[in-house]
Amino acid sequence: MNRFRINYAEELKSRIGFPVSDNFSPTLRAKLISIHPYHGTCTMEVLPSPYELNKEHNHRVGEQYLAPAERIWNAYNF
Repeated sequence: MNRFRINYAEELKSRIGFPVSDNFSPTLRAKLISIHPYHGTCTMEVLPSPYELNKEHNHRVGEQYLAPAERIWNAYNF
């Protein structure tokens, strides 16, 4: 198992359930649902868009998708 993935997983545990801006979410907002350190991925859930131009994608709220842990760590920290 990659040592970096373990570190990302440990740091992300405190962020579970908190919203974050995510450019790969259809509404540009998501929250962390779970972390899969062995695979180096996170499960994210789409949240409603706070932006007027993206409200057309709000019908996708609640959908879940996998994302690399490194990218999610970056979204929360930068």
